[in-house]
Amino acid sequence: MNFLKSMSIKNKLISVILSVTLLALFVGFGAVFISLRSHLMEDLQKTMVNTAKIVSDYSITPLRFDAKERAIEILEKLDNDPQIECVHIRDNNGVIFAYYNHECVFPEELSLAGEILKRNSFFEGNYLHVTQPIEFQNKVLGYIYLKSTLREVQNAINKLLLNMLMILAVVIILAFLVTIYLQNLISGPITELTDATQKISSETDYSLRVQPKSKDEIGVLYNGFNHMLEQIQLRQEAEAKSKKALEFSEEKYRNIYQNSMIGIFRLNIENSGIIEANNQTWDIIGSEYDAGEPVVGKLLNLRDAIRFKNAITEKGFVESFELTINKAEKNKWVSISGRYLKDADFFEGVIKDITYEKESFLELKKVNFELDNFVYHTSHDLRSPLLSILGLITISKNEKSIDSILGYFDLIERSVKRLDALVINLLTLSRNNRVDDKKQLIEFNKLIEESVEILNLNKPENLQVTMEIEQEGEFLSDPTRINIILNNLISNAFKYRNPSEDHPFVKIEGKINHQEAVISINDNGMGIQAESQSKIFNMFYRATDQSQGSGLGLYIVKNVVDKLKGKIIFSSVVRKGTHFTVKIPNALHQ
Repeated sequence: MNFLKSMSIKNKLISVILSVTLLALFVGFGAVFISLRSHLMEDLQKTMVNTAKIVSDYSITPLRFDAKERAIEILEKLDNDPQIECVHIRDNNGVIFAYYNHECVFPEELSLAGEILKRNSFFEGNYLHVTQPIEFQNKVLGYIYLKSTLREVQNAINKLLLNMLMILAVVIILAFLVTIYLQNLISGPITELTDATQKISSETDYSLRVQPKSKDEIGVLYNGFNHMLEQIQLRQEAEAKSKKALEFSEEKYRNIYQNSMIGIFRLNIENSGIIEANNQTWDIIGSEYDAGEPVVGKLLNLRDAIRFKNAITEKGFVESFELTINKAEKNKWVSISGRYLKDADFFEGVIKDITYEKESFLELKKVNFELDNFVYHTSHDLRSPLLSILGLITISKNEKSIDSILGYFDLIERSVKRLDALVINLLTLSRNNRVDDKKQLIEFNKLIEESVEILNLNKPENLQVTMEIEQEGEFLSDPTRINIILNNLISNAFKYRNPSEDHPFVKIEGKINHQEAVISINDNGMGIQAESQSKIFNMFYRATDQSQGSGLGLYIVKNVVDKLKGKIIFSSVVRKGTHFTVKIPNALHQ
């Protein structure tokens, strides 16, 4: 019956009505056919039994007087009945006394002793077998065996069957036509309702209505369907209004969310991946991070991540929690505030880039420290030569020897020069922090030669200075600041030569291209102690007691290099020499 499930209601109705009709027809026609066939068989059986009785009665005399010719004459009269196949007249011993037509094969079941007297007639195959005893004065003289064919009966049955089939075909055709008409009364409204349903489904037009055509159950179904459509239409209109209002509200808050100047984000606590974030958050984090990736190890170091997790799990929230974000070009300081939603297992908060404020604070802290240090050392370094001058003046007043007084004047001159050098360094430092000179095209070969020529006045005679400068193309930068770098580094190489070195040298190398200038100053001088190497760029730091400077030279060099957005590195071995390398970007492409 599964095939009915896939059929249309129309075909189902036709199938059901025809099936019931055909079943009734077949059962009725079958019963009629069986009944008629049975009557035909019974009529044949009665006719043949009566014929056998008549032959039996006429056969008494021939059997009593052994008159075979008379018996044959009696049997030949049966020639008018085409249904009779053959007839035997047998004596009491079962021997054929006379026969009609030919000797028939006697049925085996009748050949048994006494069986022929037990059965009067029976059908076997396409034949009817009839036996009739020949009795005279209650004495059995013999019996008649008659064998009749069923051809005539079968022909009658075939004609009957053919007529019935023709009638059945006509009835089936009429039943089919009536079924088509009747099923349309039921399936028509249902099909119309189905078409309306499909149209509504495809067009989502709930304003469509179906018109009921009757007041029966289908009419009730139509009314219920229309009422349902009306309710859906009202609900759809209400949903459309709500959806429009929701979309407007969502769009408004989405714009606020995305265009906020403060980053807003959600963080999965379990795997430390960012679930969702606005544009400002991605601007702060950077494009190298992909959503969903763990922030630990990529954006945050393990120590900061543990601090942050402990803070939110203990309190359930954080406020102005400061962290550093690892960036390829430069780390960022951020401030995070938010709350840990334990049930949802994620942190929802805001993030703000405080790199500028943090760097300003650290810079201010550094400046305050340097200012304190600067005031202390400057006052000390300014008073020291002044006190020396005052002391020498006091001593020279009591001195009568002109040579001694001139010697004191030499010492006073040294103190004044030392004081002047300190003032010059302070002015240089101040100017580097305040003034941005106009950048110019620089020829490094010429600039370095001028610096060496000026410093040659204080160069020892046995000190060998070599220069190898390779410049490719133009280089734009601040010549004044580059002079400060060169003068300080070359001057230090001259001053701190190794007295025990027979062949002291200073080697200046430069490679300048369209991207940067790399200047190297290498010497075999005294070198710098390992414990002092991390401090040589500090303000007022002197790496050796033999230093007569203010301790500002390398500090100024470092500040100038930073101002030019460059880098300075060095390596040094005591009594082997020092190697400084300065890298300055070409401002021509900035």
